[in-house]
Amino acid sequence: MGMLTFPIASKPEFGLPMKVEEGIFLLKMPIPYALDHINLWLLRDGEGWTIIDSGFYSEEATLLWNKVLVDFCHNEPIQKIIITHFHPDHVGMAQWLAHKTNAPVHMSQIEFLTTQMACQEYSKQQKARRREYFERFGLAQEDIQQLQDKVGGYVTGVPEAPTSYQRLVDGQSLLINGEQWHLLQFNGHSPGHICLHNKQRDLLVSGDQILPNISPNVSVNFYESDADPLADYLSSLDTLATLGADTVVLPSHGRIFKGIKERATMLKEGHRKSLDQILAFCQQARSGLEVLHMLYGKRLSLFNLSLATGEAMAHLNYLIGTGEVTRSGDLVYQYKTN
Repeated sequence: MGMLTFPIASKPEFGLPMKVEEGIFLLKMPIPYALDHINLWLLRDGEGWTIIDSGFYSEEATLLWNKVLVDFCHNEPIQKIIITHFHPDHVGMAQWLAHKTNAPVHMSQIEFLTTQMACQEYSKQQKARRREYFERFGLAQEDIQQLQDKVGGYVTGVPEAPTSYQRLVDGQSLLINGEQWHLLQFNGHSPGHICLHNKQRDLLVSGDQILPNISPNVSVNFYESDADPLADYLSSLDTLATLGADTVVLPSHGRIFKGIKERATMLKEGHRKSLDQILAFCQQARSGLEVLHMLYGKRLSLFNLSLATGEAMAHLNYLIGTGEVTRSGDLVYQYKTN
């Protein structure tokens, strides 16, 4: 199998757009996670610019964006703000940018609606449903209470959801600076994630759907606890693997790379390894928490515990879907290999 290659040696600095190709610039912005950055994209678009993804809302980010809009974009019009998906590091500054520049926000419908939902305060019933989800997974009451106390953290990075949008759909083409960008919509990492492929230049803006260094989180949520996002994610990797060996991938985290087929294969193999570990581990009945500890260890921050819970559930639901694992129990679910 070939290795990934990284066609651009130079490293971007926060808030300073870096040229990738003619008319395409990478804008690295800070985010408050262990993964400390997001790659946003500025595309020349006629007499102005199109922005792809907006960043996590913060005072630092607003200062950097103000500087970019004046010093780099020279206050030229922003034609479009394209958001790949609803996660806060992508949509967080979208409404701020839309208000400041009077540019329309473009998203898939499900990502727009999920952003609206995520910005709302949970009702008493939703909080109870979320608690039940964690209890059935097997989490300790102390951890559940801490997770319940953290409800509402989304709005830290997304203080305002976009108030209006123009809908993006799978298979659509957007004309940006006279070039066609073909849209690919995927489930798995999020419910309607948009990637943009410029066939003429063989460039893919991949968002978080495929990344060079880390495996994108694929999670089950409490409000759709029987979902099978991993099946959708693996299917998306099959689709992305059909792109050419020379496709240059512009990811939301990490370095620009070539080798999308190889990377898709690596990610699929990683998930298959986790699935095989679960099948071996669940020869005797196990709780979701026991599966989580086997896969990811016991020393997890609260944030990572939340992510790991969703990801462990995604793998278990996938195996239930294939008929390889059975779930039983009422108060705490037990999972057993068939």
